[in-house]
Amino acid sequence: MSRDEVHGGFRLRNAKDLLRYGNFTVPLGDRLRLLGALDENGSMPIAECLNAFQETKPVAGLAAMILNRYLEVDLDDAPLGPETVVRRIAR
Repeated sequence: MSRDEVHGGFRLRNAKDLLRYGNFTVPLGDRLRLLGALDENGSMPIAECLNAFQETKPVAGLAAMILNRYLEVDLDDAPLGPETVVRRIAR
């Protein structure tokens, strides 16, 4: 990947947005609710995923789960937003 691709695209900005939440820990209940919903639906937009969080701040919880490789999102196509599709990473 060239320097222009890194700085001209969305990946770096999205990565910086996520890294702000690197120290958050997602409580088991929130993690189970979201992973269960994704098991049932296959994938969901970020806006729907945020409803699963009851014990922690929704954006922080979602970001932490992405950083800890429970979830995946496309960092390259657009800035992360309510319509960004979230998928569970199989373990």
